[in-house]
Amino acid sequence: MSTGHTPTSPPWHSPPVRAITSTLSTRTAPPVPPASQTYEPLARTVLRRRLLYDILPLSTLPVWTSTIFWKMWNVGGMSALGILNTLIIPIHPSTLLMTTLVWAFGVLPLIVLRKSQLTAVPTPSSSPSQRVKVAFSKPHTLRALSVYVLTNTLISTFHIVFGSLSKTTSRGADHFGVFAKSKKHPYHLSGRFLFLFMAQVMLAIGFHFRSILLDRSAVRWRQGQYPKVAPMTSLFRRVLSISITAFAFTAITFTAYILAFGLMRAVALPILFHVPLVSHLLRPFLGHFIRGRWSLVYLWRNRALAWHSFFLGLTTIWGWEFADSLFDDKVQEPLTVASHTADPLLTLISGITSSDPYYVHLSYIELCSLAEDDSASASARRTSMFGDQKHNPTLWATLVRTALHTLGKDYQVVLRRGAPPPSPVAPAPQPKAKGPVVPSTPVIRKVVFKNTPSSPLNSVVESLAADGAVTQALTHSLDSTVAHLPDLFKSAGPPAPMAAVQKTVATVKAAKPTLLGKIPTPTGFIPKSMLVAAREVGQWWSRPRASRLADSVVPNRETDILIAEVLSRLVCLSLTEDRYGIVQRDIPRILEALLVFLMALEDAQKDIVMSDDAEDAARAVDVYSRPADAMKEAVVRIVQTFGARLTAFRFPHRVAQKLQGYADYY
Repeated sequence: MSTGHTPTSPPWHSPPVRAITSTLSTRTAPPVPPASQTYEPLARTVLRRRLLYDILPLSTLPVWTSTIFWKMWNVGGMSALGILNTLIIPIHPSTLLMTTLVWAFGVLPLIVLRKSQLTAVPTPSSSPSQRVKVAFSKPHTLRALSVYVLTNTLISTFHIVFGSLSKTTSRGADHFGVFAKSKKHPYHLSGRFLFLFMAQVMLAIGFHFRSILLDRSAVRWRQGQYPKVAPMTSLFRRVLSISITAFAFTAITFTAYILAFGLMRAVALPILFHVPLVSHLLRPFLGHFIRGRWSLVYLWRNRALAWHSFFLGLTTIWGWEFADSLFDDKVQEPLTVASHTADPLLTLISGITSSDPYYVHLSYIELCSLAEDDSASASARRTSMFGDQKHNPTLWATLVRTALHTLGKDYQVVLRRGAPPPSPVAPAPQPKAKGPVVPSTPVIRKVVFKNTPSSPLNSVVESLAADGAVTQALTHSLDSTVAHLPDLFKSAGPPAPMAAVQKTVATVKAAKPTLLGKIPTPTGFIPKSMLVAAREVGQWWSRPRASRLADSVVPNRETDILIAEVLSRLVCLSLTEDRYGIVQRDIPRILEALLVFLMALEDAQKDIVMSDDAEDAARAVDVYSRPADAMKEAVVRIVQTFGARLTAFRFPHRVAQKLQGYADYY
């Protein structure tokens, strides 16, 4: 018997069979990273640096100036100080301490509030009343109002405390105690204290109300590049314009407060003292105001108090307005962050995919600058973007898809004329499936047992019941008796309302306006000029504005302008920088989106011009003209670059007619 291997059997030590390795990779290209990983951290770093080194240090300047003013006010002015003390006051420790406290508790919270409420989308509204209504429908509006009131209260407290600690004169702050100096009535509140604090609260409410009307939470993008000036010149212009604005606002608000204070002291407070429970609560604290002089006499006798409250409000509003102006100016400045990264175009295209419209707008600003750059490095970056194969979808596909999606959403808003999108229709409820019918045996509802004879007592009770035989017989006899009564006795009842009664009612209704006109009304004692002014104010408050309606129709117009600029410039540059013709495939979609958006803007502009007055319509036309002109320039730029090559593409009939007009003209 042989122990060797047969020729057909495999050897004992043969190597295992292995597959042939391939150089082909099945791994797909990664997508463009989200903006939260690339662009937004860099943008936040730049914005944080602006906040720490530009906004916060400069916002202390008006506070420091106001503190110097009040220090000199409390001691009697420069004549009482002397030259040396006047030079020392700006750097005195008490001046620096009060400046720090007022800035930390009176200005810094408002800057933080502005930062937390910053948005790039304006509030849609067509009138001041609607804007206020929309603002107060948001929960953060009341929180912002409480912050304004609290910070102004703290500023007034610091002012009173530091004023009482300094060497004051007769116009100083040593008379602003909480309670009046009375041994007989120790809980009577000081009138000077109430007047000062109520004035500051009124100014805080008015400033917040003005911020709502101006929609200061939304970024106001600069429409054009202003010529650069020296920093000191720019600072002087800012201080001058803010000073004029603060003075006008404080004067108007303080005048309204004086009128409201007089009415409250002369009319509202006496009425409250006639309410039983309220009178017992207010009399220990405000009882001396009833016995005081008339409000106008009180104001004249305390005119120094009025001037003190006015200038305290003026310095407070000046500091707030200066900080708001700095914040508004810095948040709308363009950023330059992509140039410091390895792939600037990847960073910017990732930035336009952000969910925050603020970062989207900043990304398009920098992307537009890169599209306008004629340097060799910028051309190389654009060429690499057009031929990108490292990402799926590619950089250009992501850019076009995101830009056209944004234009499409804004186009739908224009078609709806700013109205909110309709709510989705709820699907019809599905009919319930019927189960198998269970057979049922009919129930016999008749008496199946033989009736037993009832007792005589039960028969008597049954006959006397409500529906018994005796009752039915009596009812029938009464009806027959009434039917045979003579008509003379029947007419003794109350007659039905006939035509005479209806005629009397009509006469009374006709005399109602005449009778009501003879009743005296409160408006009869008001001068006609005041009624006319009140009516005009009411119309101004509730009248829809075409310009504000246009703002709500194109709320994202600044970003749309940048999108048209970026797409048109990149499409034109692709004629020489796109090696594979990838961009040319998207030219029909881009032109169609631009032209359709342009036609929608022109239709909206015609509607506004035909339906509104000339002055307001001019502002509305200007709102529509900026994005419309940007769309026209983008289309003209592409038409002039490609010319007859555009005949290779097909467009919808309406778009083709519009495009043919540009091709024939240019």
